[in-house]
Amino acid sequence: MAEKKNIENEMPDKDEAIKIFEPVLSPEFDVFRNKIQAITKNAPQLLHIEGGSAETRTSFAHYYAALFFCQTPEACFQDMEKEFAYGDLIKPCFHCAECYKVAAHMHPDLLVFDSREAHIDIDSMRELKKLANEPPRYAKKRLILFLETQKLSAFSGNAILKVLEEPNPYNQYVFTMSQREMILPTLLSRGFVMTLPWKDPIHELTDLEKEWEQILGKFFHSGSGLMDKTGTKGTIDGEIAKIICGILQKNFAHAMAGRNDYVLASMFSAIPFHHLFEANERVVLCYEMINLMVNPTYCIESLLTELFVYFKKIGLK
Repeated sequence: MAEKKNIENEMPDKDEAIKIFEPVLSPEFDVFRNKIQAITKNAPQLLHIEGGSAETRTSFAHYYAALFFCQTPEACFQDMEKEFAYGDLIKPCFHCAECYKVAAHMHPDLLVFDSREAHIDIDSMRELKKLANEPPRYAKKRLILFLETQKLSAFSGNAILKVLEEPNPYNQYVFTMSQREMILPTLLSRGFVMTLPWKDPIHELTDLEKEWEQILGKFFHSGSGLMDKTGTKGTIDGEIAKIICGILQKNFAHAMAGRNDYVLASMFSAIPFHHLFEANERVVLCYEMINLMVNPTYCIESLLTELFVYFKKIGLK
């Protein structure tokens, strides 16, 4: 879980705080901002945000949180007066202390679990379960964000499900994910899904991502080329290992959505969803090993070799 900071000593300035919201403020997301603002009027217990990029999903999750907690001057009006004076859709101000706290993960009623930073384990879920039975500290609601849930293992997903199975009217949840099929169906079925526009064209890939997509494509096709790259000492560090895992997960999601203009996604499109989900579980385990400081070259070689055998077993050409 993201560690809360000392509010007095580390309060961010306006420019620092607003950066988390900047991707959402692009004109291309006008419709989606209106949609998420409308959702807050009758907020579901669980909102899923899929599609787009990890940056835009994370930004929308925080924008949603700011809608919950913003304490702009109009907040002192009664709901009917506020609606009359400011319209149906109230927007966060990005200036008040509450918006700052949301951006910096300082708000006492906002909990953020980011699977990109650390493995979400059973102990964290036990702590959450205890807290979820308590009322919020200051706000009317408590909001709990789970970011990039496609990186959750089935074990962690089931632990979260147990928390959701004991609903509390004070608690609202947001899950972000690359693609809805990448999470447990039992978690997906409990929430409302908002899909952002996919924007991940091939030309936006970095040179490193393009290189590894080619290496992975050749390896899964013929079983060759991988050791030529990984055999050089220092080629794969922890960050590169996570990039490789991310490339696999992106292409699993592209394949599920039928976007076959990517080499790997086109290759994976012949694989049934349940097999792609199983493959993703192996990628999640690799993430966990990397976070536990296991040698990243070993992690990647083991993962890709296992996936190669698995894909050939289920008939990938």
